[in-house]
Amino acid sequence: MTNFALLQTNIAFCDPEANFKRVRELFAQAMAKDPRPDVVVLPEDWSAGFSDEMFHHMEDFVEPENGPSVTVLRELAQAVAWSPSLSAAVENDYVQPIGQSQTVNGVTATVEYVIVDRKQLNIFYTLDYAPDLGPMWADCRITPGDGSAGDAGGRTEKPGELVEIKRDFVDRDVPGILDLTLSVYPAEQDGGGPPAENTGDGYFDQPVDDQPAYLAEMTFHLEFDPYFTAQGTLLELNRTFALDGQTFTLQEAEIYPTHLRLTLTADPDNTAWLAGLDLYLENEHGERFEKSLGGITASGDPEGEGMGTFWLDSPFFSQGEHLTLHITGVRWKDKDAPPVKLNLAEGTAENLPEGTWFQGAERLPEGWIVYLVSPLMENRTMGSVFSRGAWDEDGNYYEIWQFGSSYGYWDETAQERVGEDRWYTEDFPLAGLAGDTAYLDPYYNRMAAVDAAVPIQ
Repeated sequence: MTNFALLQTNIAFCDPEANFKRVRELFAQAMAKDPRPDVVVLPEDWSAGFSDEMFHHMEDFVEPENGPSVTVLRELAQAVAWSPSLSAAVENDYVQPIGQSQTVNGVTATVEYVIVDRKQLNIFYTLDYAPDLGPMWADCRITPGDGSAGDAGGRTEKPGELVEIKRDFVDRDVPGILDLTLSVYPAEQDGGGPPAENTGDGYFDQPVDDQPAYLAEMTFHLEFDPYFTAQGTLLELNRTFALDGQTFTLQEAEIYPTHLRLTLTADPDNTAWLAGLDLYLENEHGERFEKSLGGITASGDPEGEGMGTFWLDSPFFSQGEHLTLHITGVRWKDKDAPPVKLNLAEGTAENLPEGTWFQGAERLPEGWIVYLVSPLMENRTMGSVFSRGAWDEDGNYYEIWQFGSSYGYWDETAQERVGEDRWYTEDFPLAGLAGDTAYLDPYYNRMAAVDAAVPIQ
């Protein structure tokens, strides 16, 4: 069965902005219905209507192929696709329209709307500019920003694309009032990262945090409805459970409209630090809530070296009454684990993390370039296996200031790139390392498949 939503917009003639605003409101209402519509239908000429004025001045109202009307429809479809939590927020009319625009030097920035609760802020904005300017970057600054962490900005490949900024407030609640500053510059100014072929040119240079030449800077004053910023529930749990021979306590669950946070504490007698979890939540109806994508996914245990808090999609708007935490995989760092030892000249390694292998190293006048292959994590994500530093035989420290990563690995026998669905290659420079031996500190050294279920409520 296909469900349709028919939107009657009461079209304002020759006023696209008024019609865009009304369609956004009606769309949010339609997405809140149960069942959710699969197809949304709008009236003919919904964006501006049709009148004698339009007939005689058609050149003022005709849009290009991807004009403003298409942009509005695209952004609405995209808004419900960011994540299951944000999709549920949109479906339940949990969106605060903003609609603030500023134009500087031919760039128009519009803060379209926000999705906010006590601990997370999601800002959706668009940039409009002449297409010949090419893709645009926007650095973002939030004031006051104490206690927040997350996206620094966003990139648009072409004008009118909807961009999301996500900020998690870890140590404080989202303030009711803040300023958002967008600093826009051409993406061509951002040319960082190693070259495709490691000739050494620039690869060993320590990055310089140069501020780009901004084309436009705009500050938006945002005020949030207290209804949204007050939403959230804290569940005190204190449930102790065993995990692969180690003991943990599930201390609490924070449930917000945009996300859920689980806090675990480790038994001090554990022999390993918790370096990562594969986990999900499930209610009695079989609905699953997965680990969050983008933004913060986990944070450290303040009492030790391992992970302590995990971010997941939110069941806030679900109809379930009972939740169970399922843990299917775990990454450990044994407390007595030795460092990884690489013989760069011979291409051999000792104490590598489980599943990782040393593909080799390349000596250049400036130092070494190291290549390692590791298994992809959940949702084909790549993350550095090692901390940002290495040591030589004499204990001298070498900072690693950049990592490169790519799906798959190069197979010398086949002379092609393979394994892009299971593996990724990580490369990094060791600038100034003259010897043949390097020691690295891995984030984990072993993995285990587990089957643990912990009731939450």
